[in-house]
Amino acid sequence: MKFAQEIWLWLVPLLPVLWLLLRSADRKAAGRMRILLGEHAGRHVEGANPRLRSWRRFLWFAGLFWLLLALARPQWGASEVTVTQRGSDIVVALDISNSMLAKDVPPNRMERAKTELGSFLGRLEDSRIGLVFFAGAAFVQCPLTLDYGTAEIFLKMAGPDMMSEQGTAIASALKTGRELLAKGREGAGGGTFQAILLVTDGEDLEGDWEKEAEACQKDGIRVIPVGVGEESGGLIPTQDTRGRAAGFMKDEDGKVVMTRLDMASLGKLALIGGGSPFRLGVDGLAGDRLFAELKRLGRRDLEERRVSAYQERFILPLILSLLCFAVRMLLRPRGMGTSRSPGRPGIRMLVALGLLLGLAATDGAVAGSILPVKDDLVRGREKYLAGEFDEALRDFESALVQDPEDPMVTLAVGETLFRLERYEEALAEFERTLSLTDDKELKAEALYNSGTTLLAAGDPGKAAEKLLDSLAVDDSQGDALYNLEVALRRLQEQQQQEEQEEQEQDDQEKDQQDQEQKDQEQQEQKDQEKQEQQEQQEQSDQPENQQEPTEPDPEELTQEQALQILKALDRDEEELKRSVQKRLKGGKPKSGKKW
Repeated sequence: MKFAQEIWLWLVPLLPVLWLLLRSADRKAAGRMRILLGEHAGRHVEGANPRLRSWRRFLWFAGLFWLLLALARPQWGASEVTVTQRGSDIVVALDISNSMLAKDVPPNRMERAKTELGSFLGRLEDSRIGLVFFAGAAFVQCPLTLDYGTAEIFLKMAGPDMMSEQGTAIASALKTGRELLAKGREGAGGGTFQAILLVTDGEDLEGDWEKEAEACQKDGIRVIPVGVGEESGGLIPTQDTRGRAAGFMKDEDGKVVMTRLDMASLGKLALIGGGSPFRLGVDGLAGDRLFAELKRLGRRDLEERRVSAYQERFILPLILSLLCFAVRMLLRPRGMGTSRSPGRPGIRMLVALGLLLGLAATDGAVAGSILPVKDDLVRGREKYLAGEFDEALRDFESALVQDPEDPMVTLAVGETLFRLERYEEALAEFERTLSLTDDKELKAEALYNSGTTLLAAGDPGKAAEKLLDSLAVDDSQGDALYNLEVALRRLQEQQQQEEQEEQEQDDQEKDQQDQEQKDQEQQEQKDQEKQEQQEQQEQSDQPENQQEPTEPDPEELTQEQALQILKALDRDEEELKRSVQKRLKGGKPKSGKKW
């Protein structure tokens, strides 16, 4: 035999203590009565019957005992039943490259990620888990299993020494995780019940990771990137052969390597699947936000197991309890109870017992899901109105974890994310609200919030489209109409600004061309002036060259010089002729030249 609610059994030892207290109170009351009325005081009390009173008290304590036993829910008579376990498939892809040894987060990125993943496995329920380790390549460390203890043992073994090929091959990790999930999907129907939790610093992305991310999305696999480290970066420590610290890692040029968290690349990776990245130290792997994302994956039948189920046996002690209270109500002294109806206390007692038994017999599904959701919503709304948006978001996400299909909760999460200026995540929640409800007011509210978010994010064009859709659903929204006017005005201003920038750019290009043409003309004018100066210099140098006692080069004689030489030759020839003629006549040659 076993008890489903053993806490009620802790109250059983209090019954004898209460009985002793009542016996002590009776003795004191009897003593005071003897002082007032003497030794025969009992004869003067109407309806006094000590024996009957003892029986009534006994029945009252017996009824309480059996009631506590019924509330503890005794069970016996085990039988074999088949239990179908439902859940989702999650592959944790952990980066084990050397950059994960950086100490920008204490104690280092690797140990911090392993600690967070251990907390994640401790909270995970009803889902199969698989492990993929990657650096320059990727491999399956643990196939899909429901044995979280085994997965945690493999997780503790993770380290850069497991891979000889270093790097951060995210594409290879996504491909290996996708193939592992494909094996776990065999024999199952459609549905997005699988996810890859990618834990990495995101640095040095290698391979065609965008193509692999799109392939995961096509197969219905949700990729959730989780960043490890700081964007400011950290150094990578190294060790010698004896395991002692040996400085920091250096590149081929001898410079110390600085590794930084690349959240921008992880954001692009998450955007392909319509989500947003997480970051250790900010969101945490055991936080409500991550489990809210995993809840949206849905559930499917994972495996069937035969377990021992005990049968509820609380009916027997409950009947005994009711019987004791009923007999106690019937045992009344004569003359008592004539002025009031004796049935009313009994009815009230039976109703109270029924309510207590109902609370004890239930499995806690209602109390564990509906009521906490409402409580979280109330607390989140109070904090939201008080301006405590971070705390309000935690309450709303806690409610979303317990009821992920509630459009009101999704809408509340989106509005809180908008207040925190996390516009992309807010838009995703509003779109999800539209997919979860057919209510006219909720659709109009979600479209209005989407338009307002896009307007705040600086996209007035898409904002105007969403606000028009909201007014098409409900044209009585004054706020939506006002925001639409603002969006159209900003869109017009944006277009005017773009036209003005284009005009300024054209004017600038025209001024630049004019300046270039002016500079070219000035350069041509300078070149022409320089050439003229050279010609003038040559002309000024020409007379000096003629005065030199050098014989002119025939090839360089000008036409004028050639004519002068010919005339000089003609004169010499005439003079020679006259000299010859005079000599023939017996005279002396005048020129002095000989024949």
